[in-house]
Amino acid sequence: MNSKKTFIFFFVAIIIFSGVAIFFAVRYPLLYREEIINYSKTYNLDTALVASLINEESSFDKNALSSKGAMGLMQIMPQTATYVQQLIGEDSECDLYEPEDNIRIGCYYLNYLYQKFNDQILTLCAYNAGENTVRMWLANENYSHDGKTLNYIPYPQTKAYVDKILYGIRFYKYRLGG
Repeated sequence: MNSKKTFIFFFVAIIIFSGVAIFFAVRYPLLYREEIINYSKTYNLDTALVASLINEESSFDKNALSSKGAMGLMQIMPQTATYVQQLIGEDSECDLYEPEDNIRIGCYYLNYLYQKFNDQILTLCAYNAGENTVRMWLANENYSHDGKTLNYIPYPQTKAYVDKILYGIRFYKYRLGG
């Protein structure tokens, strides 16, 4: 290859690589890294899972508010936050729009669900559709043959939610060095 073709090849390769890097940085942002690492470790969670869940829930918008009233980065319902604070033994009110409070409460709750279901997919389903909904699915032979795992996630929105988080984990493992 002559030097002009080599230069063009490397120039195009750099542009393509830069474009891909920018795409993934935009699609899989990583804000509040220290809080994610801290509370993931505190509550024995995969940091990439927590980052991917935050990305899916709020796109790292600390001021996110759902139409149902879920708040902040991890889209926590105020009544869930109150329940979690009771479990933790906290009596002061938390601010779900404050990243540290939101990630702390969200990670505790995610760990709480994991302790109930002992399965990553069931935990994510419960985080999205509710603990009681997942228990109903597990009790239904159309969705679970053994009462412990799901053969089928009946809510298309929850199935897409779980798939997106599982897909995003790969990128966050790379971004978080794991």
